[in-house]
Amino acid sequence: MESPLTLGTPTEEELEARRAAERIGEPFLVFRDDEGRQQIVSLAGRASGVTLGRREEADISVPWDPEMSRLHAELEQRAGEWTVSDDGLSQNGTWVNGLRLSGRRRLADGDLLRVGRTVLAFCDPGPAAGIGPTLVPGELSATPRFSEQQQRVLRALCRPLFTDGEGINPSSDEEVAEMTGIPLEAVVSELDHLGRALGLEDMPQPDQRAEIALLAMRSGLVSADDGS
Repeated sequence: MESPLTLGTPTEEELEARRAAERIGEPFLVFRDDEGRQQIVSLAGRASGVTLGRREEADISVPWDPEMSRLHAELEQRAGEWTVSDDGLSQNGTWVNGLRLSGRRRLADGDLLRVGRTVLAFCDPGPAAGIGPTLVPGELSATPRFSEQQQRVLRALCRPLFTDGEGINPSSDEEVAEMTGIPLEAVVSELDHLGRALGLEDMPQPDQRAEIALLAMRSGLVSADDGS
Protein backbone atom coordinates (compact mmCIF):
# COMPACT_ATOMS: atom_id res chain seq x y z
CA MET A 1 0.00 0.00 0.00
CA GLU A 2 1.88 3.05 -1.26
CA SER A 3 1.43 6.33 0.57
CA PRO A 4 -0.04 9.25 -1.40
CA LEU A 5 2.74 11.31 0.21
CA THR A 6 5.40 9.41 -1.74
CA LEU A 7 3.47 8.21 -4.80
CA GLY A 8 5.37 9.31 -7.90
CA THR A 9 7.51 12.41 -7.50
CA PRO A 10 5.74 15.13 -5.49
CA THR A 11 5.94 18.53 -7.14
CA GLU A 12 7.22 21.59 -5.33
CA GLU A 13 3.66 22.94 -5.30
CA GLU A 14 2.41 19.76 -3.61
CA LEU A 15 5.20 19.85 -1.03
CA GLU A 16 4.47 23.49 -0.26
CA ALA A 17 0.76 22.71 0.12
CA ARG A 18 1.63 20.05 2.70
CA ARG A 19 3.98 22.40 4.54
CA ALA A 20 1.22 25.01 4.65
CA ALA A 21 -1.18 22.42 6.12
CA GLU A 22 1.43 21.39 8.69
CA ARG A 23 1.99 25.00 9.76
CA ILE A 24 -1.69 25.26 10.70
CA GLY A 25 -1.01 22.52 13.23
CA GLU A 26 -4.30 20.63 12.78
CA PRO A 27 -4.79 17.06 11.49
CA PHE A 28 -5.45 16.61 7.77
CA LEU A 29 -5.83 13.90 5.14
CA VAL A 30 -3.86 13.57 1.92
CA PHE A 31 -4.96 11.47 -1.05
CA ARG A 32 -4.77 11.39 -4.86
CA ASP A 33 -7.74 11.89 -7.15
CA ASP A 34 -8.47 9.91 -10.32
CA GLU A 35 -5.94 12.01 -12.24
CA GLY A 36 -3.22 11.60 -9.64
CA ARG A 37 -3.54 15.12 -8.26
CA GLN A 38 -2.85 15.65 -4.58
CA GLN A 39 -5.88 16.52 -2.47
CA ILE A 40 -5.61 17.82 1.10
CA VAL A 41 -8.61 17.85 3.44
CA SER A 42 -8.26 19.62 6.77
CA LEU A 43 -10.01 18.01 9.73
CA ALA A 44 -10.02 21.25 11.72
CA GLY A 45 -13.46 22.30 12.92
CA ARG A 46 -15.17 19.08 11.86
CA ALA A 47 -16.69 18.24 15.23
CA SER A 48 -19.50 16.22 13.63
CA GLY A 49 -17.06 13.86 11.93
CA VAL A 50 -16.09 13.15 8.33
CA THR A 51 -17.75 10.59 6.05
CA LEU A 52 -16.00 8.88 3.14
CA GLY A 53 -17.78 7.32 0.20
CA ARG A 54 -18.80 7.48 -3.45
CA ARG A 55 -21.95 9.51 -2.76
CA GLU A 56 -21.82 13.20 -3.56
CA GLU A 57 -23.19 13.89 -0.07
CA ALA A 58 -20.13 12.33 1.62
CA ASP A 59 -17.75 14.83 3.21
CA ILE A 60 -14.96 13.26 1.16
CA SER A 61 -16.61 12.10 -2.05
CA VAL A 62 -14.65 9.71 -4.28
CA PRO A 63 -17.07 8.94 -7.13
CA TRP A 64 -14.35 7.58 -9.42
CA ASP A 65 -13.45 4.62 -7.16
CA PRO A 66 -15.62 1.60 -8.15
CA GLU A 67 -14.54 -0.41 -5.07
CA MET A 68 -15.63 2.25 -2.60
CA SER A 69 -19.12 1.96 -1.14
CA ARG A 70 -21.58 4.83 -1.36
CA LEU A 71 -21.05 5.35 2.36
CA HIS A 72 -17.83 3.58 3.23
CA ALA A 73 -16.29 4.78 6.51
CA GLU A 74 -16.39 7.58 9.04
CA LEU A 75 -13.73 9.57 10.87
CA GLU A 76 -14.73 11.02 14.21
CA GLN A 77 -12.95 12.98 16.92
CA ARG A 78 -13.23 11.51 20.39
CA ALA A 79 -11.56 13.00 23.48
CA GLY A 80 -9.26 15.01 21.24
CA GLU A 81 -8.15 12.04 19.11
CA TRP A 82 -9.28 11.10 15.63
CA THR A 83 -10.71 7.64 15.10
CA VAL A 84 -11.89 5.69 12.06
CA SER A 85 -14.76 3.22 11.93
CA ASP A 86 -16.47 1.15 9.28
CA ASP A 87 -19.27 -0.53 11.28
CA GLY A 88 -20.21 -2.72 8.32
CA LEU A 89 -20.94 0.24 6.07
CA SER A 90 -18.73 -0.97 3.23
CA GLN A 91 -18.73 -4.09 1.09
CA ASN A 92 -14.95 -4.28 0.67
CA GLY A 93 -13.88 -3.18 4.13
CA THR A 94 -11.60 -0.44 5.39
CA TRP A 95 -7.89 -1.07 5.93
CA VAL A 96 -5.44 0.72 8.25
CA ASN A 97 -1.72 0.12 7.67
CA GLY A 98 -2.54 -3.02 5.70
CA LEU A 99 -4.84 -4.52 8.34
CA ARG A 100 -8.57 -4.83 7.90
CA LEU A 101 -10.46 -2.58 10.31
CA SER A 102 -12.82 -4.17 12.78
CA GLY A 103 -14.84 -1.73 14.86
CA ARG A 104 -13.12 1.54 15.68
CA ARG A 105 -9.49 2.47 16.16
CA ARG A 106 -7.48 5.55 16.94
CA LEU A 107 -5.36 7.20 14.26
CA ALA A 108 -1.85 8.55 14.59
CA ASP A 109 0.38 10.61 12.34
CA GLY A 110 1.46 8.62 9.29
CA ASP A 111 -1.31 6.01 9.37
CA LEU A 112 -2.52 4.90 5.94
CA LEU A 113 -6.22 4.24 5.31
CA ARG A 114 -7.35 2.26 2.28
CA VAL A 115 -11.00 2.62 1.30
CA GLY A 116 -11.74 0.86 -1.96
CA ARG A 117 -8.73 1.54 -4.18
CA THR A 118 -8.06 4.92 -2.60
CA VAL A 119 -5.30 5.37 0.00
CA LEU A 120 -5.44 8.33 2.37
CA ALA A 121 -2.61 9.42 4.66
CA PHE A 122 -3.60 10.73 8.08
CA CYS A 123 -1.27 13.57 9.06
CA ASP A 124 -1.20 15.10 12.52
CA PRO A 125 1.48 17.81 12.87
CA GLY A 126 0.45 18.61 16.44
CA PRO A 127 2.38 17.42 19.49
CA ALA A 128 1.89 13.75 20.30
CA ALA A 129 -0.17 13.00 23.39
CA GLY A 130 0.44 9.75 25.23
CA ILE A 131 0.96 6.34 23.68
CA GLY A 132 -0.84 5.94 20.38
CA PRO A 133 -1.29 2.97 18.07
CA THR A 134 1.51 4.12 15.79
CA LEU A 135 4.98 4.86 17.11
CA VAL A 136 7.75 7.11 15.87
CA PRO A 137 10.58 5.00 14.40
CA GLY A 138 13.12 4.26 17.11
CA GLU A 139 10.86 5.41 19.94
CA LEU A 140 10.67 2.05 21.69
CA SER A 141 14.37 1.26 21.52
CA ALA A 142 15.37 4.80 22.47
CA THR A 143 13.14 4.81 25.56
CA PRO A 144 12.65 1.21 26.74
CA ARG A 145 9.13 0.69 28.07
CA PHE A 146 8.95 -3.08 28.02
CA SER A 147 10.40 -5.73 30.27
CA GLU A 148 13.00 -8.23 29.07
CA GLN A 149 10.30 -10.91 28.93
CA GLN A 150 8.03 -8.67 26.84
CA GLN A 151 10.88 -8.02 24.42
CA ARG A 152 11.48 -11.79 24.10
CA VAL A 153 7.79 -12.23 23.33
CA LEU A 154 7.91 -9.47 20.71
CA ARG A 155 10.98 -10.95 18.99
CA ALA A 156 9.32 -14.35 18.78
CA LEU A 157 6.06 -12.79 17.57
CA CYS A 158 7.85 -11.02 14.72
CA ARG A 159 10.25 -13.81 13.71
CA PRO A 160 8.20 -15.18 10.75
CA LEU A 161 7.77 -11.69 9.28
CA PHE A 162 11.41 -11.45 8.25
CA THR A 163 11.09 -14.47 5.95
CA ASP A 164 7.43 -14.25 4.92
CA GLY A 165 6.81 -12.08 1.87
CA GLU A 166 3.07 -12.62 1.92
CA GLY A 167 2.07 -9.90 4.34
CA ILE A 168 1.50 -9.82 8.08
CA ASN A 169 1.71 -13.34 9.48
CA PRO A 170 3.22 -13.21 12.98
CA SER A 171 3.70 -16.23 15.23
CA SER A 172 0.69 -17.54 17.12
CA ASP A 173 0.58 -17.31 20.91
CA GLU A 174 1.37 -21.03 21.08
CA GLU A 175 4.38 -20.66 18.77
CA VAL A 176 5.68 -17.73 20.83
CA ALA A 177 5.42 -19.84 23.97
CA GLU A 178 7.28 -22.71 22.32
CA MET A 179 10.07 -20.48 20.96
CA THR A 180 10.62 -18.57 24.19
CA GLY A 181 9.91 -21.22 26.80
CA ILE A 182 7.52 -18.77 28.47
CA PRO A 183 4.23 -20.35 29.63
CA LEU A 184 1.36 -19.82 27.22
CA GLU A 185 -0.74 -18.03 29.85
CA ALA A 186 2.10 -15.56 30.41
CA VAL A 187 2.52 -14.99 26.66
CA VAL A 188 -1.20 -14.23 26.28
CA SER A 189 -1.07 -11.89 29.28
CA GLU A 190 2.01 -10.04 28.01
CA LEU A 191 0.57 -9.57 24.51
CA ASP A 192 -2.76 -8.41 25.91
CA HIS A 193 -0.88 -5.89 28.06
CA LEU A 194 1.06 -4.62 25.04
CA GLY A 195 -2.15 -4.35 23.05
CA ARG A 196 -3.76 -2.19 25.73
CA ALA A 197 -0.63 -0.04 26.04
CA LEU A 198 -0.72 0.62 22.31
CA GLY A 199 -4.44 1.45 22.23
CA LEU A 200 -5.41 -1.71 20.34
CA GLU A 201 -7.70 -3.28 22.92
CA ASP A 202 -10.79 -3.04 20.67
CA MET A 203 -9.18 -5.09 17.90
CA PRO A 204 -9.93 -8.81 17.44
CA GLN A 205 -6.98 -10.79 18.81
CA PRO A 206 -5.47 -11.92 15.46
CA ASP A 207 -5.51 -8.36 14.10
CA GLN A 208 -4.19 -7.03 17.40
CA ARG A 209 -1.23 -9.44 17.31
CA ALA A 210 -0.43 -8.43 13.73
CA GLU A 211 -0.55 -4.73 14.58
CA ILE A 212 1.70 -5.22 17.64
CA ALA A 213 4.24 -6.97 15.41
CA LEU A 214 4.03 -4.22 12.80
CA LEU A 215 4.64 -1.51 15.39
CA ALA A 216 7.56 -3.40 16.93
CA MET A 217 9.27 -3.59 13.54
CA ARG A 218 8.48 -0.01 12.53
CA SER A 219 9.82 1.29 15.83
CA GLY A 220 13.10 -0.56 15.48
CA LEU A 221 12.57 -2.57 18.67
CA VAL A 222 12.71 -5.77 16.61
CA SER A 223 15.13 -6.10 13.69
CA ALA A 224 15.94 -8.74 11.10
CA ASP A 225 18.90 -9.87 13.26
CA ASP A 226 16.45 -10.65 16.07
CA GLY A 227 14.27 -12.64 13.70
CA SER A 228 17.04 -14.85 12.36
